[in-house]
Amino acid sequence: MDPRAAELLGRPIVAQLGFHGLDGYPHVLPVWFEYRDGELLIASPAAAYKGRALAKDGRAGLSISTVERPYQIVSVVGDVAVERLPEPERIEFVTAIAARYLGPDDGRRYVDAWIRGGHPGDGELIRLRPLKINFYVS
Repeated sequence: MDPRAAELLGRPIVAQLGFHGLDGYPHVLPVWFEYRDGELLIASPAAAYKGRALAKDGRAGLSISTVERPYQIVSVVGDVAVERLPEPERIEFVTAIAARYLGPDDGRRYVDAWIRGGHPGDGELIRLRPLKINFYVS
């Protein structure tokens, strides 16, 4: 992989996750992710639409780009596994990813509100295993 792609995947940039929906049409959703050990990890509530769709058809794409010129873009295509994410691991993952995207203080506030709102419980981990990673400058 191009080291510039790895560097960009390490930044807290909201990604666009593309997949085939249950209705047969393409769907694209913004997601927080973590790039770890060659995989892209995305947390999801249990039985959410994206998880159900990806469990049925595990082909997916993901892209990120910078907002400043020259634009740096990474596009990924690969296969997805949807795994059960028990509540303790889900809270740990969401806590880490919220801190990654929002910073330690705002991330902690986000997780506190998420827990108070009753969102914990078991969830799902979407594990995107890249077949191809491309890096572009535009």
